[in-house]
Amino acid sequence: MRGGFIHCWGIALVLLLSGCAGKSSQQQVSDLWDTWEAYEQQVQADYPDAVPIVLIHGWNGGESTWPDPRTLMKMEAALQRDIYLFNYRTGIVANQYPPIEVLEEHLDIYLDTYQQVDVVAHSMGTLLMRQYLLHHRNNPVRRILLLSGPHFGSSVADFLVDLGTISLSSSGNIQAQEMLPGSDFLWDLNSADGSELEGKLALNVYAKAESKQFGGDAVVTPAHAWLPGALNAAIDGDHHLGQRINEPWAMRFLKDGTLPPLTLAPASRELWIRFKYADSAHGITFADGDIERFHLQHPHKKSALDQCCSLRSGLYSNGGTTYIVSDLQADDAIRLYFDHHTRQQIIPLAPYLQKQQPVQLITIMLERPGRLSNSGGS
Repeated sequence: MRGGFIHCWGIALVLLLSGCAGKSSQQQVSDLWDTWEAYEQQVQADYPDAVPIVLIHGWNGGESTWPDPRTLMKMEAALQRDIYLFNYRTGIVANQYPPIEVLEEHLDIYLDTYQQVDVVAHSMGTLLMRQYLLHHRNNPVRRILLLSGPHFGSSVADFLVDLGTISLSSSGNIQAQEMLPGSDFLWDLNSADGSELEGKLALNVYAKAESKQFGGDAVVTPAHAWLPGALNAAIDGDHHLGQRINEPWAMRFLKDGTLPPLTLAPASRELWIRFKYADSAHGITFADGDIERFHLQHPHKKSALDQCCSLRSGLYSNGGTTYIVSDLQADDAIRLYFDHHTRQQIIPLAPYLQKQQPVQLITIMLERPGRLSNSGGS
């Protein structure tokens, strides 16, 4: 995964350099001025009586996430609505940028100036939008178009966290840490089970392409992009769906809420598990040798059990560890060891295959000294 991601960055750099190679410095500077003059023209209010559209980019994004300003102006003319860009601080440099929970308040201040608004959000911007809706129920948002959202995280975020540790601070990248599968931020956000979207027309669009090397769009898998509580649609393409909002499927939704063909949830199943003692509000973290995933039909056959997170992964960290069971199978089980392996608990996971959504969050309550009960949700 990481090698492929670096390869993608290399290709992008080559394309960027090759695009500039045929232009003089004077031409390049002139093109930049033309672009920014067009953006300045595009953000002027031309349709003050119509519900505007606000675009929210993702991690390390900005104006380049979207079509060029002249295309946006053509969209405005076709829709008879203004399009505005909400930009915020994000980037690669380690911990120079605020967590999503702080950005949420910046977005609240921005959207509070509108009586009614439609929103298009891309990638990490979809998480920012959902976080805002979850904590600001009295809001002006009418319709929402979510694109390429890492709603249950992205494995690329692990690479971005490591990239952030290259600096002298060696402290990772806070925004990337929050996008790790199983992070405190994503646990809290997804514990709402889509309720933040109630009363909104929310269309969640992601790439359906299944690359053997990457899966999904090379950044987010379909299972992690599928969103409970939203109308989901998978289309051909890659992660950069923000560039395609002038296409008919997006324009029809922005015009009057017309939906594209909808998609059933991906068939794969994944569990995010947290453990707590019934008499404590704090989560439990087991030592590596004290928790394992195995198969009931083949007790000696072990499977991977990922966990998050080694670095803090939310502004309001609640402790404990998220254990991730990917590719959940009917005979999967968790074995917990206690008292130096003199006692153990076995937890079958088959009951959690019944819920028809790709990722489920469950909290398992442990009674002292070892009696077990399950709670169906977090």
